[in-house]
Parts: sequence; C-alpha cells; structure tokens
Amino acid sequence: MNCKPGILADFEIKDLCSSDTPMLSPFCDTQEGKPSYGLSSAGYDLRLGNKFIVQGGCFPSVLDPLKDSSTYFVEGDHDGDIFYLSPHSHALAEIVELFNMPNDVTGLVTGKSSYARLGLLTNGCPVEPGWEGQYTLALYNLSNTPIALHVGQGIAQVVFFRGERPQRTYSEKEAGGAYQGNRGVTLPQ
Repeated sequence: MNCKPGILADFEIKDLCSSDTPMLSPFCDTQEGKPSYGLSSAGYDLRLGNKFIVQGGCFPSVLDPLKDSSTYFVEGDHDGDIFYLSPHSHALAEIVELFNMPNDVTGLVTGKSSYARLGLLTNGCPVEPGWEGQYTLALYNLSNTPIALHVGQGIAQVVFFRGERPQRTYSEKEAGGAYQGNRGVTLPQ
C-alpha cells in the first residue's frame, strides 16, 4: 500500500476500509444509488441515515454551545424513506457509516452537487485522526420550498488526506474528545 501524504485515491480508501479495523463501515466499493453513495475516485459518498433532529420545542433567546440545547431540538418526522426539510430550516442528521479514523488520516466532509443545486447547505466538519463514531451532519434548506432528503442514499462526500500522525489525536486532546464514540444524531456538547 502506498502511504505518501496527500489526498487519498480510491484504491487507498478501499485498502483502509478493507482492513481489520475499517475506516468506514459499512463500506461500498462502487458508486450506487441516486444521489450516489459509495467509493468515488478521490473520496467516499456518505449515506443519509434515518434519524433527524430539528429545531423546535422550547426556544431560548440565544443558542450557546456551552449550554444545554436539548430542549431546543426535537426528533424530526419522516415519511418512510424521505425526510422533508422545510424551507429556511435546519436539521441535524445521522449518516449510515461508522468512522474509525487512522491516526494519520483526516477527512473533510462537504455536500453533494445534486442537493446543493436545490439549495441544500451541507455543513460538514473535519473528521480528525483517531476519531471513531457515527457522524452528525448539519443541513440547512436555503430554498423557499421543502427539499426531499432520501434515507439510505448519498447526502455528503468525504475526502481523505494522509499526513503525519499528530502529537495528539482526537481522543487524546487536552479538552477531551466530546464526540468520540457517538452513535445516532448528537446535539452540541
């Protein structure tokens, strides 16, 4: 296996996902579905899970990442395999795949063009070396009409970069890895 620094190509991603401790699980080594999911030439298209959290409930005067926000979010309803994101609204969603990041690999999550062209803003954050868990994706509908999000189909893409192992991985941070081991949609911690 080639371990040079830079963006990982499809064969490098496949090798990391086929190891005893797969970087992504479940892993699809081909492009499938619409919007597509699975291995691409220089990344991986992640699938939308079936858990959604939307803004609702008790509205605080200010949202603050240092304060409990659980009363501000409620479970979002969806119609089987489709979740309708209302105009100008925000939702947190889980993805299907579980990450188990190697200590020398970082992932950057971004939106997919099919959804971006409809007005969906996909706010992805870095997936740091050493992080393990189920990714929570922030979605915002910028359009004036609802957007249908298809459970089990592609929702975002992650591009992986290999570099040197940092002095401390996500799980070794001084402030603690608050989101280490997440399962399902996770609210701000």
